[in-house]
Amino acid sequence: MRCLKCAKISFKMICKDCQNILSEYEQGCRLVDGFKVYYFYKYSDIKELLATKHHLHGSFVISHLASLSLAKFASEFSFGSKVAVVALDDNIKSGYSHTAILAKALSNSELSPIYRALRAINEVKYAGKSLEFRRKNPRKFQLLKQIKYPVILVDDIITTGSSMLEAKKVLAKAGINVLFGLVLADARE
Repeated sequence: MRCLKCAKISFKMICKDCQNILSEYEQGCRLVDGFKVYYFYKYSDIKELLATKHHLHGSFVISHLASLSLAKFASEFSFGSKVAVVALDDNIKSGYSHTAILAKALSNSELSPIYRALRAINEVKYAGKSLEFRRKNPRKFQLLKQIKYPVILVDDIITTGSSMLEAKKVLAKAGINVLFGLVLADARE
């Protein structure tokens, strides 16, 4: 088998060298209309790995990326009380939900993932679409569960931030305090 990142022969989907490089992530923050969204990688650095999310083997790749970044964040995170982790639209596609995998990686004594809590009614695909298209075609998130703790929103990529902001507004309207967003990658180059 070959490493999905560098194509070297490897017994794992991501070779040891690439794992070491990916574990040295470059955490950053984007401010989207006053809302902080933290990211771990630049999209161009993990583009080929994120593309696997549309295939069954992508569950292993996304899980591995989450363990190198989000799980590390969770081990260092302290808020002083319970915090809910809510994935943007953790609907099952291609046999699994990549956002549910990301939420699961953020589990510790304070962080508790809540699955199937926030769903998009409009299943429009945003990949490669403009900000104008995204504004004209909102995801129309629906809150399906009551949440009594502050929330961290989780997704795989932030492009324009429209999905993250829309999800935040839905939760805020329900009286839920959204602390910030966490994503694997920032697509802004």
